[in-house]
Amino acid sequence: MRTVLAITKKELESYFASPIAYVVGTLFLVLSGVFFYIYLIFYLQNAQMSGAYGGGEGMDVTQTIMRPLFSNVGFFGLIIFPLITMKLLAEEKKLGTYELLMTSPVSILQLVLGKFLGAASLVLLILLLTGIYPLVLSIYGNPDLGPILTGYLGLFLLACSFLAVGLLCSSLTENQIVAAVLGFVFLVIFWILNFVTRSEAWYGKLAQYASIYQRFDDFTQGVINANDVFYYVSFAFFALFVTGVILQSQRWK
Repeated sequence: MRTVLAITKKELESYFASPIAYVVGTLFLVLSGVFFYIYLIFYLQNAQMSGAYGGGEGMDVTQTIMRPLFSNVGFFGLIIFPLITMKLLAEEKKLGTYELLMTSPVSILQLVLGKFLGAASLVLLILLLTGIYPLVLSIYGNPDLGPILTGYLGLFLLACSFLAVGLLCSSLTENQIVAAVLGFVFLVIFWILNFVTRSEAWYGKLAQYASIYQRFDDFTQGVINANDVFYYVSFAFFALFVTGVILQSQRWK
């Protein structure tokens, strides 16, 4: 475990030693901030209209602002998460340090887990920074914190699944751009799958089971389903397992 944590720390430090952490973090916060502002204005305008016409208690601030914000942030992941993972193994191959890793006493399991946890730690830090949005809502209103916390849990599980796919793509090439494009293409396929879930045909039901976004929606409503958690963990585990198999085959070449 000590070796895994050492690799995790090294990866996290390498993100902040390069422009990646700052560019990705800024892009993430700007995009999420713009949508938070849009949904906040929408909520305030509708609350004002509801009050003017003698409406009841008005709209639910959590479901009106945070739920669509979580959905949009999940969509940003299609672009942002491959940018985080593109360097994990592709850069090692490009710099010629990959051979050293393959001949070092570090096991494939330790290498894969360390790289993955390094990327997941960066995403966790970025998500913590977005905590300013529910904090603002708490200062000026009374949001339901349950769906907000489950939304963040779902977002982190979704991110871990995407990061595992990105790490797999990074193991296939020494070109970081190619790794990012491969990761983006894979994630877009899962995003398109979400539209198929609307069909009543058999493939629509199959897509509902396989859709990574469909399961994410439950978390934004305050629902934690054990099957959904198991799905995300299994999804990430499978991608990491395939990455390990690829690295093991490359080690023996």
